Amino acid sequence: MAIIRAVSDLERVVGERPLPVMMKSIDHLDPHCLALLDHSPAAVLGYVDAKGRQRAELVGGTPGFAVAETSSRLRLPVPRSAAPGTGAALLVLVPGWRETLRINGTLAEDGLVVEEAFLHCGKAVLRSKLWGPASVLEDAVEEGAALGPAAAAFLAAAPFAVVTSRDGSGRADASPKGDPPGVARMIGPTTVALADRPGNRRTDTFHNVVERPEVAVLAVVPGDARTLEITGTAIVSTEAALRESMTERNRTPKAVLKVDIETVRLAPNSALRDSGLWDSANHVDPADLPRPSTVWTDHLKLNETAGAAAEQVRAGVNERLLRAGLDQDYQENL
Repeated sequence: MAIIRAVSDLERVVGERPLPVMMKSIDHLDPHCLALLDHSPAAVLGYVDAKGRQRAELVGGTPGFAVAETSSRLRLPVPRSAAPGTGAALLVLVPGWRETLRINGTLAEDGLVVEEAFLHCGKAVLRSKLWGPASVLEDAVEEGAALGPAAAAFLAAAPFAVVTSRDGSGRADASPKGDPPGVARMIGPTTVALADRPGNRRTDTFHNVVERPEVAVLAVVPGDARTLEITGTAIVSTEAALRESMTERNRTPKAVLKVDIETVRLAPNSALRDSGLWDSANHVDPADLPRPSTVWTDHLKLNETAGAAAEQVRAGVNERLLRAGLDQDYQENL
């Protein structure tokens, strides 16, 4: 099985999505989400443009740029090319913090109608060393249908990327990916690949791609004020040679996202420049943020999934035990 084309085949390879993991999401913005949004100067927005293409853009500029007008409506900068009424997803970044907030919903002209919110584990940020020492590359720009020299050099230096996608019903997702530099591997001028690393075990991107292949990848390099956006179509590959070529820490990924490129755009991003993400002086003190284990505990209890199994999950969640296992998981399962 070199290409996975069905959800049943996907879950045989990467595993099913556990109920407790899926129950970490809620359908609104609670006080934890609001606190994280208050401290965030930037986020990656996955959206559909007026031509129907899947896109990804870093938006924001200052802390609190995304304003919750209600618990289900978020006002934020929307790209001019975006198509309101379509599925959109936001990956919220808090400088210096290892976790990320993911908010999914439907795009409005001035923001996002919230349908799902959850905290993503910090493994992608830890693997990428996203908040470590920053370096500055050249200021070259590039745009076209393939990776030219400038985009290839940027991609080779990028340790962090966000993949945006939608499922067959149009529900959107923005998933963080982190590795040592080269998180998105250039296979050729029109092909890149990203490995499936241990994370929150939702495997949203893979599930989406099986149903709808259009994706956008946004890559960043710490210290650089440019972003690299790649759009195209993807497959989930289990090709042995490809998987083995992407082995890290003596662990070979079970599957790889392989993207055939349609467009490439390497350009300065004003929101990234203004946000000061790479300035360590802007890193937020974790003591000023909600504790991740508390967020997950509270979100599990707020989740309204029906059934006896879900009731057992809500009744059994223990913040102290969850917190105790969190650092060990990050150390052992990067």
